[in-house]
Amino acid sequence: MSVERRRTAVVQGVIEELIAGGKATVRPGDVCTLLREKGLPMGTWEVRAEFTRLESEGVIRIDPASAAWTLSPSAAESRRAGG
Repeated sequence: MSVERRRTAVVQGVIEELIAGGKATVRPGDVCTLLREKGLPMGTWEVRAEFTRLESEGVIRIDPASAAWTLSPSAAESRRAGG
């Protein structure tokens, strides 16, 4: 797995962890905080770039009114189905 793909997978995993933990939406700062707690610090600009990549892959989407991110309906369904 390339470094870029690993970084994307780590950020996606943290987003999914936050949502599974009860957050309805996430922001890059939420991801940065949890990554720091896990000993995997990443710059906000890096996390934001991964959000853009995940959005283009259809994994997450942004609510333009609140600037908060959620799992896309298809990604959320896949996660519930164990995929």
